[in-house]
Amino acid sequence: MSVDLEFDYDAATAAMDIFSQEHIDELKEWTQKLDKSKYVPKDLSNKQLLLFYNACYGDIEKTKVCMERYYNIRKNTPDIFDDRFLGLDDVKATAEVLEYSVLPGKSCKGYDIIFHRLHITEPSRYCLEPACKLLFMTVDACLYKRGPQPGYIFLFDMRGVRLGHLTRISLSFQKDRQRSLRKFFQYVQEAMPVRMKEIHVLNTEPVVDKLMLLIRPFLDKKFFDMIKFHHKNEDLEGFYDTIIPRSSLPPDYGGTLPDTRTLHMKCIQQLKDMENYFTAEEQQRVNALPDKKREKHMEKAFKNLDID
Repeated sequence: MSVDLEFDYDAATAAMDIFSQEHIDELKEWTQKLDKSKYVPKDLSNKQLLLFYNACYGDIEKTKVCMERYYNIRKNTPDIFDDRFLGLDDVKATAEVLEYSVLPGKSCKGYDIIFHRLHITEPSRYCLEPACKLLFMTVDACLYKRGPQPGYIFLFDMRGVRLGHLTRISLSFQKDRQRSLRKFFQYVQEAMPVRMKEIHVLNTEPVVDKLMLLIRPFLDKKFFDMIKFHHKNEDLEGFYDTIIPRSSLPPDYGGTLPDTRTLHMKCIQQLKDMENYFTAEEQQRVNALPDKKREKHMEKAFKNLDID
């Protein structure tokens, strides 16, 4: 099963600000020479290589580092990057509690917008790993459809976030799952194949200060400086004029798009439709593992199967 991305390669490269087919060929040749300990597949398509190349602004050496970190993190964080199926109990439950979408419009500067918020605000319903899994699946869906883009904005709504949600995340530390949170931020900052431009957090409450204390140790300065907070009573006229226009926002935020639940259900349906892609992408990573690690991965996968 091939890892086939939907976007058109020729149209994507024609729209890029930096592109050289010779560089893509060089990256492909480089993957063939890599030792399996790097976990980078040798059968990456030009489309896959293009995403990393664009994210690193055409810098070949930075692209190589990004690719190695991408596959290393995905290999070492299976709770987030393996078994990406909407039918799994924890993923299905999280899709009912949270909302995600790739907003149909663009930002004022032409960036793609990934939206996320709580739908059910009861803290006991929130689980960190499947929440991260669905967020990255949504990003992958955007890359799958739209290909390389000039930039990305993450738009998060904190409405309904309470101390109990932070406690749920803090419990991960007590259960020796701090690794998941650390890997989440490492992936976003060092490996995710997008040009991250801005992160806007709407409807902030005093609990945001406690949240930042929790996650600040994982953030580098460049990433931290991207985060902009907007109080729930803030006048957003300047936001509409310079960040995201009303035409690219749901009605809860003064926009003209469909409501967030409609957008979320559309996103979830797209993720379901991409099941073959997620399966093929994971299998490509498994095939790139050294023999012993691949055998262990397959053994674990068989043990996790539900046997009636």
